[in-house]
Amino acid sequence: MQEAIYPGRDLLSPAQGEVNKHIWLQVIARLKPDITPEQAKATINVTFQRMIESNLGSTVRAEERKGFLDQRINLQAGARGSSTLQEAYGQPLKVLMALVGFVLLIACANVANLLLARGAARQKEFAVRLAIGAGRRRLIRQLLSESLLLAFAGAAAGILLAQWADTLLLRMVSRASAGHEAIQIALRPDARVLAFTLVVTILSAIFFGLIPALRVTRVDLSPILKSSASGTTDEAGNRRLPAGKVLVIAQVAISLILLVAAGLFVHSLSRLSEVNLGYRRENLILFQIDGAPGGYKGPANLRFQQELLDKFSNVPGVLAATLSSDGLFSHSESGDPIRVEGYTAKSGESPNSRMDHVGPGYFSTVGIAILIGREIGPQDSGNGPRAAVINQEFARHFFGNTNPIGKKVLDVYPGNPQDMEIVGVAADAKYNSLREKTPARIYAPYFHPMWEHSYAIYEIRTQADPASVGATLRKIVQETNSAIPPIEIKTMPGLVDDSLDTDRFIARLAAVFGLLALLLASIGLYGIMTYTVARRTRDIGIRMALGAQPGGVLRFVLRETLLLVLIGVAVGLPVAFAGTHLLKSMLFGLGLVDPVAIVASTLALVAVAAFAGFLPARRAMLVDPMIALRYE
Repeated sequence: MQEAIYPGRDLLSPAQGEVNKHIWLQVIARLKPDITPEQAKATINVTFQRMIESNLGSTVRAEERKGFLDQRINLQAGARGSSTLQEAYGQPLKVLMALVGFVLLIACANVANLLLARGAARQKEFAVRLAIGAGRRRLIRQLLSESLLLAFAGAAAGILLAQWADTLLLRMVSRASAGHEAIQIALRPDARVLAFTLVVTILSAIFFGLIPALRVTRVDLSPILKSSASGTTDEAGNRRLPAGKVLVIAQVAISLILLVAAGLFVHSLSRLSEVNLGYRRENLILFQIDGAPGGYKGPANLRFQQELLDKFSNVPGVLAATLSSDGLFSHSESGDPIRVEGYTAKSGESPNSRMDHVGPGYFSTVGIAILIGREIGPQDSGNGPRAAVINQEFARHFFGNTNPIGKKVLDVYPGNPQDMEIVGVAADAKYNSLREKTPARIYAPYFHPMWEHSYAIYEIRTQADPASVGATLRKIVQETNSAIPPIEIKTMPGLVDDSLDTDRFIARLAAVFGLLALLLASIGLYGIMTYTVARRTRDIGIRMALGAQPGGVLRFVLRETLLLVLIGVAVGLPVAFAGTHLLKSMLFGLGLVDPVAIVASTLALVAVAAFAGFLPARRAMLVDPMIALRYE
C-alpha cells in the first residue's frame, strides 16, 4: 500500500543513521474494552515523555529542553472521523445558522402580522360566535390549528427547497476547499434533521400564532356587534394596530442586523483582496515536482531538480525560473527552534523561525525586494558555509537596529543542528494567507539544504501566455523522466483567489440572507401600511373632503412609514454593534465600528422601506372622497 500511495518512498523504515525523517504522525488506535480514554491518554503521555528524553542530546539548553518536555499528546474520539472541513467551516456554519434564525424570526413576524390582520377582519364573526355561547378557548384552538396548518405547509415546502439549497451549499463549500475536489457528504435529511424541523415548526406556530389568537379573541362584544359591515370599530382597530407595528419594527431591526453583518463580510472581503503580497502575482506560475517516483533521493534528487531548473529557464516565454521547498500559498510550512548570534532570549522564550529552502534567483524571480545584502545565488550551492536570507520581521525581532549581515544562525532542532550565515534581508511577504501576521522567516539554499526533501515547488515568471508555456514545461518533465507524474500548473492569482474562497463563501451567504431579510421586512411593512390605509379609508376621505391635498395625504402615510423604519433602525443599531464584536475574528482590516457597512445598510433599508410604504401611500392619495365617505 505504501508504494501505491507514496511511489518511490519508504517512510516506514528509514535508512541507517538517518534521523528526523518525519517530524509528525497522525495515529489511529482502538482502545481495549476495559480502558477509558483518560487512562489511555495518561499512559501514552508517559511513553511520549520517555521518548523525548531519550532523543534529547546533552547540548540542548535547559529552556529548550523544558519546551520539548512540556509537549503532550491529546487523544480525540474518532467516532465522527477526522476532517479539516470542521475546522475550516465550523465557525462560518455557526454564523449561517444564526442568519437562518434571524430570517426565521422575520418570516414568523410576517405571519403573525398576517394573522393579526386576518383576525381583525373576522372580529364580527368571533363576536357573534362568542355571543351565542362559543368558548374563547375553542376559538383559540381553531386559530392555533390554522397557524399549525400554515406552518406545516411552509415546512414541507422548505424541506423540498432544502434539497436543492443543500446541493448548492455543498457545491460552494467544494469550491472553497483546497484542490476544488468534490466533498463527499450525505445530504439526505435524517431523523434528527426532520425532528429538529418538526420542533421548530411547532414552536414557531404556537408562539407566533398564539399571540394573535389571544388578541383577536379578547373583544368587547357590544361595540363590535353594533359596528358596520366590516366587522370592527375604529376603537377596536386602534387597539390592535400597534401590535402589528411592533412586529414591523422588530422586522426592520433584525433586517438591519443582517444587512450590517452582510456589509461587514463584503467589506472585509474587499479589504482582503487589496492586501499587498510583497511581490507581483501577475505572470507567475507554480507547480510541484517530486523526484521520488523517478527514483531520485538525496544528492541525486538535487541534481535532477537542477537539471529541470536549467531546462525551464531556457523555455521561450520564460523570463526567470526558480524553486523552493514550501512554495507560495501551498499551505505548507517548515520551521525549527533556532539560536541567533548576539541575541539573548527573554525569560520563557524559545526562539524559533519559519524556514524555506529556495533556489538561485528566487527573490528576483518572485519579486520580493532585497533590502540589505544580496539574495541566494548559484554560488551558494555545495558543501561550504551555508548562506541565508532573513526577512524584515526576523531582522526586527532578533537584531533591532543592528546590521545582521554576517551574523550566524543555528538550527538547534535535536539531531539536526545546522548553522547559517546571513547574507541578505528580504522584504516581508505573504506566504500562505492574506490574513497572516508576517512571522520571522529564514531562506536557506535549496541546493545546500539543512534537511533532505524529495520534491520542489517551481516558481516561473513568464512573459507569454501561461497556458502555452505550461505545455512546454510538461513536455520537458516527461522527456526527462517519464516516471514523474504530470505536473499540475497553478497561477499565483488563482492561488490567492482560492485562499479567499472561504471568505467569499461567507460573504455571499450573508449577502443572500441580508437581501432575503430586506425583502421580508419590506413585505411586512407594505402589508401593515396597506392594512392601515384600508382601515383609514373613511378618515382619509373626510380629510380630503375638508380640503386636504393629495400630496399632504402622501406625506402623512410616508411619515408614518418612515417613523416605523427609524424606530427599527434605532433598535437594531446597538444590537448590530454588539454583533460586530462576535464577528471580529472572522473580519479583516475593520475596526469595532465600520461606518461603511452601517451607513450602506441603513440607507438601503430606508430606501427599500420608503418604496414599500410609497405604494399604499399613493393608493391613499388617490382615494375618491365620495367613495370614501360611503365606505362602511
